[in-house]
Amino acid sequence: MSAVDFDVLKLIPKMLEEMQDLKKEVTELKQHIKPEYDLTKRAGVMAYLKVSNNTITRYISEGTFKEGYHYHRELKNNASKIIFVSGAIKEFKKEKTK
Repeated sequence: MSAVDFDVLKLIPKMLEEMQDLKKEVTELKQHIKPEYDLTKRAGVMAYLKVSNNTITRYISEGTFKEGYHYHRELKNNASKIIFVSGAIKEFKKEKTK
């Protein structure tokens, strides 16, 4: 019988971490190729950031989301409609998770 080298078991946590990083990268690449969320709309931003409608409203009112950078307003039929900037929302999520 051959001896078992248990030192390789120490590599398992590192391999798990690498696999989790790869999974995140694959998810991001899928989002670029075929977006799951419409990040120009509130519902898409809520799903992408995994936050509630109230949180989005708070981000806007408190200035966490900056008008002209994270979003802009369009007047449509005497109503103001918020259009989000997808690149800025993605950047916000990256910064938030650091």
